[in-house]
Amino acid sequence: MKQTISLKKNELFLQVYKKGKRVHHKNYILYYLPNKLNCNRLGIKTGKKLAGAVQRNRIRRLVKESYRLLESEIKTGYDFIFVAKDGALTADSLNETMKAMTYLVNTARLFQPAVKPIPSKETDTEQLEEI
Repeated sequence: MKQTISLKKNELFLQVYKKGKRVHHKNYILYYLPNKLNCNRLGIKTGKKLAGAVQRNRIRRLVKESYRLLESEIKTGYDFIFVAKDGALTADSLNETMKAMTYLVNTARLFQPAVKPIPSKETDTEQLEEI
């Protein structure tokens, strides 16, 4: 995670919970809050009631890897907290975690706008010649 710092302090978690917005998915909840920095901060919460330590750590690793893969597409300057719900245990694969994270970030409208390449004159003429 190149542009991301871990959220570790309880005060920062509480600030995001109280002042931030949230988005729900059946397996996760995303809390987010602008932080006025050039980087994102990521926190992951898996409660002790959710499962044993091995399963909680697996969920954390899946969330971190999913975030790492999507990091270049996410806007910077936000604090994120991903909270695992009971459904996260049954959705125990990277693909399902990626889908959930993509849904959450998309619903929160935190993806960077896609930049469409401007076609050059050369490509237009090549396409016309093919027709």
